[in-house]
Amino acid sequence: MAEATWLRIDVGKWEADRKERRERLRIAGQFREPDRVPVTFSIAGSYFCALFGYDIREYYANPEYQVEVQLRGLEWEYETLRADSCDRTSIGYEAGPVQEAVVFGAAVERPAGTSPRIVHMVRSLDEAIELPFPAPGDNPRLKAEIDKAERFRAAARKMGVRVPVNRMTTVSIHPPLSCLCALLDPAIVYAAIYEEPEKLKAALDRCFEAFVAYADLWWKPGEPNDAVWLADDNHAFISAAAFREFEMPYYLKVKERYRPKRFHLHADGPYDHLFGIHASESGVTDIDIGGFSKLENAVKHMKGKVYLSGGLMCQDLYGEGPLSDAARRKALGAIRLAAPGGGFQLAIGGETYVGVSPRGLVELVKLVAERGKYPIEIAEAETKGGSQ
Repeated sequence: MAEATWLRIDVGKWEADRKERRERLRIAGQFREPDRVPVTFSIAGSYFCALFGYDIREYYANPEYQVEVQLRGLEWEYETLRADSCDRTSIGYEAGPVQEAVVFGAAVERPAGTSPRIVHMVRSLDEAIELPFPAPGDNPRLKAEIDKAERFRAAARKMGVRVPVNRMTTVSIHPPLSCLCALLDPAIVYAAIYEEPEKLKAALDRCFEAFVAYADLWWKPGEPNDAVWLADDNHAFISAAAFREFEMPYYLKVKERYRPKRFHLHADGPYDHLFGIHASESGVTDIDIGGFSKLENAVKHMKGKVYLSGGLMCQDLYGEGPLSDAARRKALGAIRLAAPGGGFQLAIGGETYVGVSPRGLVELVKLVAERGKYPIEIAEAETKGGSQ
């Protein structure tokens, strides 16, 4: 039987592709026009499990299981998908979205067919304020994750993998509001904005203490860092005034502490009402607008000030078939609206979830390669039926 091609992957053969993609993204990130619009996707292990017929629950429970899945995913991204986000040169253990569980000790549910999720572990703000967390060096849950990363490495060595393997797993929790909403029912958190604002601030301060304690492992405090990423879904569901008072101060503290050259923000949820603030007050330089915000609002408030990523959502590509006409028109509309002048990449907002058509993704990349060339020449009539 012939040896699986994914087992002997040599990432060096794709170096020319990586250089081209990175240069395209670099130019777009400078608010200039590269050869064409970049197109990117955030694809993790759960998607590759579904693509190749692996069990998602087993993937997150068994580090040894992950090696084969990631290698096959890496090969598929380079050989088949060919998006501008296909530039990885290594593989590594993936814990899943369980950061607060590792830091605070919350329980984790592992349902079939999807990624693990954290179980709320406190019932009130008072409990959250007093919630203990161990220092990284004394945290048994973090040690367990590091041990799993070593198991991943050992399995890769045993298999004779040629791709570099990351040594360390990272645990960086969400910024305070989203962190607190992972630990406590979000309805209680949102109500506290109006009913117990000072107590809410104390609970958020506690979450920020934990954020810094663990972020300092990966980003250098007091020194310039190339990039810092925040994933803050829950800030999409509070008012602009509440964001300024309760959450934005932590963004500014993060920026002051880690001095990032690029300050990335992601959120799933409709946060159009905050785009003006992110354009001029929060310090964000790069933003994933998510799938539930309007690209036209992002362009109106942030174009030329913040690097924009988005324009599509997972629902646009759900199914097994080809790229739909509606998705095609929406993609062309996004390019026509946001691409002129650079500073934009077409993307699915947030993670590319299980259920998104692999064929649709491949056809979308080909569409952008053909129609996303600068100067942009897309007629308005070609976008009708694809809402932005």
